[in-house]
Amino acid sequence: MAAVDPDGGHSRGAPIPNHAARFSRRLESWLLVIALLILIAVCMILFPQFRTSALFIAMINAQSLTLLLALCATVVLRVGDFDLSIPQTMVATAALVVLLTKAGLPLPFASAVGLLLGLAVGALNALLVVRVGVDSFVATLGSFTALSGIAWLLTDNRVIVGVPPVLIDLARGRLFNLPLITWYAWALMAALWYLYEMTPLGKYMLFIGGNRNAARLCGIPVQGIRVGAYIASGVLASLIGILFTGYFGAVDPGAGSQFMLQPFAAAFLGATAVSVGRFNSVGTAVALYFLTVGITGLQLFGAQTWVTNVFYGVALMVAVTAAKLAGSLRR
Repeated sequence: MAAVDPDGGHSRGAPIPNHAARFSRRLESWLLVIALLILIAVCMILFPQFRTSALFIAMINAQSLTLLLALCATVVLRVGDFDLSIPQTMVATAALVVLLTKAGLPLPFASAVGLLLGLAVGALNALLVVRVGVDSFVATLGSFTALSGIAWLLTDNRVIVGVPPVLIDLARGRLFNLPLITWYAWALMAALWYLYEMTPLGKYMLFIGGNRNAARLCGIPVQGIRVGAYIASGVLASLIGILFTGYFGAVDPGAGSQFMLQPFAAAFLGATAVSVGRFNSVGTAVALYFLTVGITGLQLFGAQTWVTNVFYGVALMVAVTAAKLAGSLRR
């Protein structure tokens, strides 16, 4: 314990708080936010379109579905595993729900069946990864591929139209000039922030992701929480799938692969912001918007379409490396 003089100050030899170190940590946490603001400022100088609110609203709206998927991905990433099946669970659920409603079943029943699909996918992933011990990357990539085949089977290799109007209203209905799906994404971000930062379960998930054996020795139900994370991820992906139908007004069975890269790039890059070294919801949103502004700026600069994939691929590699280094430094 530090010695204290009668006047309340530290006596000679007592440790002095390292204000510079605390400032450095705070700066590190908000570095990506600062980078986003600088990038926006540069784009506003270079491109007149960035000086209009219409472009920002368009960028936010265009990334709502990707943000939902990225936030969903953090649930399993938080406990140290992968769930690559999320995008295809979304698409398979969307196809199933639309086909069931077209067959005359009530929308609530069709939606419940869709959620059961997500529950089944999450349970299967949990069985393979948590109980059997299969590598999470391999197991969930297998689930992704299988679900892709199921989606093509359900849709008979064609784009399905005829989405119930209520689903379109559920996703595209507007509140303060933003579609409801954007508000859902922000609500999920807030809910996950509360879970991760303010509850014991969120701390347990972080502990499990950092050191599974140590967490087990501390009495944390490691297996149960990992199983729960996979099931929650599957059900959440199915919920996103229901919104997917209304967002696009149709179901393309091949759309899953289009949503594979961006959500994970955002999740990993987000681990370098706000809560550095930890998968977190606010950092994920900031990272996605950073990537979106970067891509939009490149497109306005006249970059070819292939640049988008290169940008996201490089961003994912940099994000994974940065998240790994940040996590190591924090231990």
